[in-house]
Amino acid sequence: MESYLTYLYIFFRCIGFIIITPVFGRRGVPAATKIGFAALLAFLVYPMVDSIEYEQDFWSIMIITIKESTVGIVMGFICLLMFSALYVAGEMIDLQMGFSMVNVLDPQSNSQVPLMGNFFYILAILVFLTVNGHHILISTIIKSYEILPLDAVYFGQGFLRTIVHNFIEMFVLGIKIAFPVVSVVLVVDVALGIIARTVPQMNVFIVGLPLKIAAGTIGMIMVMPMYLIALDVIYNGMYNNLLTLLRGMLAQP
Repeated sequence: MESYLTYLYIFFRCIGFIIITPVFGRRGVPAATKIGFAALLAFLVYPMVDSIEYEQDFWSIMIITIKESTVGIVMGFICLLMFSALYVAGEMIDLQMGFSMVNVLDPQSNSQVPLMGNFFYILAILVFLTVNGHHILISTIIKSYEILPLDAVYFGQGFLRTIVHNFIEMFVLGIKIAFPVVSVVLVVDVALGIIARTVPQMNVFIVGLPLKIAAGTIGMIMVMPMYLIALDVIYNGMYNNLLTLLRGMLAQP
């Protein structure tokens, strides 16, 4: 019975992680595929997890199940936060380029997302899969049992501190990614302001919109190599944040 419970708890941590993380949890992936992949992943992880004795009454099983599911969901949420920094950057760029009212439908979240943010997000996912980042996510699940064993979860101060830190890091990273393009468009805004003062007859609102779009596009092309460096920061930061989160949820003796 204990072996079945151990597999069950491993499965719930895996399924919680898979349904939230950006790569595996997309709405286009069928639910049966997610469940089957979580079951297979739990089967592979099971021999690596130390078996412990559990209370076999209903409430104890439910509590551990909820705790393990929460661990998986929070791990996936941390990954989602790091990728959401691209939406923050895209929203800032769209606002400066004049695309703030042009949103696209994201089938994953079934919500409107910024145009440039969606471009950054799709590119980040493609690069992530190209460099086998999904393998890192799977290895993180395996490593999570080395740092945070079964039924050793504690949602204390370290856990809350890590969540708040990741929220802050998401906005800071989004601002850093958007800053070069926003700076280029800001220079164009300043130039248009000077032209409006020196040549009042020119309608800067008509001229400025396509000019800002062109300047923003050129700025994005110029900073694209730096964007690839930012993706490396996102991937490494996501992995480090996951490990920090797991250590923060470890029950202290």
